[in-house]
Amino acid sequence: MTSIPPVTSPTKGGLHRRISLSLWQLGLIFCIGFGPLTGEFFFNLWKFEIHQFFPIALLGAAVLAWRGLAETEMPLNRGSPFVTLPMILLYLGLLAWATMLWSPWIGVVAVLAAIAATVWWIGGVRLTKSLLPAWIMLLTVIPPPMKLDTRFALFLQHLAVAGSSRILGLMAVPHLRSGNVLEIPGHRLLVEQACSGINSVLFMTSICFFYALWQRRSFPFLILLYILTLSAILFGNLIRITSGAWILFNFNIDLLSGWRHETLGLILTALYLLFIIVADAVLARIFCLSGGAENREIKCPVKLKSLLEARSLGAGGIVVVTLLLILGVGQLFAFWDFNHYKESERRVDDKTMDGSAKFSLPDELAGWTLQSPQKPTPVRTAFEKGVFSHIWTFEKDGLVAVISLDYPFYEYHDVRICYLANGWKVGESKLHAASNLNDVIPFMEVEMSKEGGLKGQLFFSTVSHSGLWLDENGARAAYDEQGNTLEGGLLTRIIMRIRRSTHYETTYRIQLLSSAVDGLDDGQQYSVINLFQQARLLLAKQFIVAPKIVHDTNAIAPLDPDTTGSDAPADLPSSFKKGIQNSSFQ
Repeated sequence: MTSIPPVTSPTKGGLHRRISLSLWQLGLIFCIGFGPLTGEFFFNLWKFEIHQFFPIALLGAAVLAWRGLAETEMPLNRGSPFVTLPMILLYLGLLAWATMLWSPWIGVVAVLAAIAATVWWIGGVRLTKSLLPAWIMLLTVIPPPMKLDTRFALFLQHLAVAGSSRILGLMAVPHLRSGNVLEIPGHRLLVEQACSGINSVLFMTSICFFYALWQRRSFPFLILLYILTLSAILFGNLIRITSGAWILFNFNIDLLSGWRHETLGLILTALYLLFIIVADAVLARIFCLSGGAENREIKCPVKLKSLLEARSLGAGGIVVVTLLLILGVGQLFAFWDFNHYKESERRVDDKTMDGSAKFSLPDELAGWTLQSPQKPTPVRTAFEKGVFSHIWTFEKDGLVAVISLDYPFYEYHDVRICYLANGWKVGESKLHAASNLNDVIPFMEVEMSKEGGLKGQLFFSTVSHSGLWLDENGARAAYDEQGNTLEGGLLTRIIMRIRRSTHYETTYRIQLLSSAVDGLDDGQQYSVINLFQQARLLLAKQFIVAPKIVHDTNAIAPLDPDTTGSDAPADLPSSFKKGIQNSSFQ
């Protein structure tokens, strides 16, 4: 490959004057062009405990980059423009798309593409090869789309619980397994963990990648070490669950909750780290691999400023920098507009939505009798860490209904995944739009079943941070002020962004589950829906701050005022759903 000779200095007064670029100037351009979206990405990532390892992963990438630069021979030859140009167009297109949609995830993908393009532009194949391990390490920070990481963690947890159940059977420990929940006499295990997955998977994946890259292992070697690490994590959790259930059954000592559970988790993490080191050494011995990180002398790091020696920007480079700066400024405006709109349109008082708030339901509601405390203590039972659930149990004619208020969620959370983890088989899901079932608030109805003929009906609704009730489908279609449904899709996302949609705001969910052998008959189903509607209004009234009421004269009355109860609103606003009055925390 023929390298392009560097330009040492621009010609004064020439028609093709070039601009030299220092390292700090390049860094400043990156900060302006990518900073707002990248900052929002990591701010959002920190909200999820399962991803809070990312500072360690970034540090690992920096260490790998430092070593790569230290071992890079100078001087560098600039990469081929036939490769540089498509890479530049790729990351500019991704960045423009992320800015328009205000999508931090796409923005960080654009950052990775921009880093690859810049490294290629500066040093071609030689520098790209040196910094490739650090770039691969950065990939471990980005959550995969479509919640694939959480689904994979749940799959691993299911394998661990199923294996533990078999071992407990061999150990003569009486138990019942339902999904990812184990029940032994007098105890119900893993209730809090039923929707948590194996949180150590992502962290240990990052550590595994770093160690293999630091040892300069090949890609097939890395994959093999990763598979062994996953196997170790699976085996460790199987032992944790089995031993915890056995000790609890025989000695009444709970190792699966509280400080004992946290301590055991730290011990397992240390053992996983030791396993990675030992497994790497054993595999290296098996495949007769010598050396590793210590087999090559690491010289003093090359001066960073020397990377850009004799590099300058021509007309095309100036255009790219200008576009980056424009997109960066556009992100600042989009960030201000997005957050300012959320603040100005906020309807949910989230100051105490951290588990300290108290919510209540009456002793009698819609003919049902409360069997649990009016103001239950919140528990963490939802999939995301930091999500709280307030749970009430009602009974009527032998039928039991469980109501839950879950908050906060920072992106779409499919509650059906949690029920799958608890042993339910999810059947048909049906969306009741705003005009159906005598209610102007949409909700989802899900048919479920368990072994033994038990059938359940699940109803749930989600309200956004601004008080907008959302449809419960994958696209999260919402209703505008006129009651028109905004269907999902890329074009709609763009329209909703332009129209200042609250599509990706913090959300809060209200759900009800009722089950019976052979299912609910028509009368029971009607009674359960009526309970759900009234409980939903009463709970929403306690945490949605009341704005002005926008009445819809064409809306069907939500409920019979005679059966609504004294605390429930007698009417609802239009499909925008913002008229819950006199909200306050109890």
